[in-house]
Amino acid sequence: MWARIYAFGFLSSLYLDQFLWFVYLLHLGYSPAFIGLQYAVMQAGRLVLDVPSSMFADRYGSRGVLAAGAAAKLLAAALFFLAARGAAYVLSGALLTAVALTLPSGVDLSYVRSLAEHGKDAVDESAVTRRFADYVGMQRLASLGSGVAGGLIAGASFAWLYAAEGIGSLFMLICAWTLPQAPVHPSRESARPVGPLAAVRELGRPTRAVVSGIGLAAAMLWALSSVGTEYSQALLAGLTLRPFTISIVFAAAGLVMWLATLVAARLGQAARDRLLGLAIWGYPLAAALRGAAWPGTAWAVPLAAGGLTLGRGASGAASMLLEQRLLDAAPRRHRATTLSAVNTVQMGLQLLLFPLLGILSARRRVPAIFLVLTVGLTSACLALTAALRRATAGRRSLVALTGRGDTMTEGNGADIENE
Repeated sequence: MWARIYAFGFLSSLYLDQFLWFVYLLHLGYSPAFIGLQYAVMQAGRLVLDVPSSMFADRYGSRGVLAAGAAAKLLAAALFFLAARGAAYVLSGALLTAVALTLPSGVDLSYVRSLAEHGKDAVDESAVTRRFADYVGMQRLASLGSGVAGGLIAGASFAWLYAAEGIGSLFMLICAWTLPQAPVHPSRESARPVGPLAAVRELGRPTRAVVSGIGLAAAMLWALSSVGTEYSQALLAGLTLRPFTISIVFAAAGLVMWLATLVAARLGQAARDRLLGLAIWGYPLAAALRGAAWPGTAWAVPLAAGGLTLGRGASGAASMLLEQRLLDAAPRRHRATTLSAVNTVQMGLQLLLFPLLGILSARRRVPAIFLVLTVGLTSACLALTAALRRATAGRRSLVALTGRGDTMTEGNGADIENE
């Protein structure tokens, strides 16, 4: 069972063009302004679809939603294969890519977490954490494979690149239909809090504060980081690196990201908390390094590549731990919806940031983008650090109140692991 789940996780994140789509559209003659518009269209589609699709998955099951996402990924590859025929193909491909990215968003992580909690190792929280991290690790490994394979294929032909993307999407669709059904959670009426945990409800539902505090700060952090990752393609291209070299740099950064994910999952809880507190500060430092990579200087390429690698490594540890924090704090019956709500805020920010920073890059060159991102990421880190401290203080108060430190109960009566 888990082999099929990990295979799906790998294929769902295997976007062979993910580090080269910007370069591909420039190669076809599309302007940076049009590419910014296309990116905004994609983000707008994700913004509209993310929460409704996750609510549907929470209510009716995850497998069908994951399969629909695979079908959209296949169709998007076909449209980008035909992108040279006109802008309509690119914009339609962007919309389908939005569907392909949105339908699994939050749904797959909630699905994996639920399966792990109902497996034979469910009593061992560290085993559940490793299952979750191994799935996320397969997604990171797909990014690594995308960098190497995508660069090799694109070096021969961009048409071959999108043909290979279509084949991978077809296998993803087949894999999705073989996934097991997720366990059904108890209804609100069938499980009510009892004993000392009932007092938690009278404190104003602390899990809501955890989700909103960490979620909003994480959304800001992830949005700024994602925009920085996309513009790293333009930064490296502006330093006269060839597409294959760009893909290799992204692949090396992806390897660091993958290793950071696996290492973080195998630490104890206290060590994971400390690592999270440190890793989030890797985001602004990575942006600052790329901001110093001015073309024409001897240190430009090392700073650009080093900043990208540091940012991806920090994201490998921090994003996995933050996603797990959010899943553990959310009601089990609404986990996918909770993650999607955070993702929606993130995408809304990206929708605004990407074109605005594109205008800045046209006037002040690409490295100026990363100087602006450094300021924004520093602010996000300060907000997230404060939210994590409040969550930790709330957890300690809950332990003192209930005498238990392993689980907490939200208003629907479901047990929530207290990470």
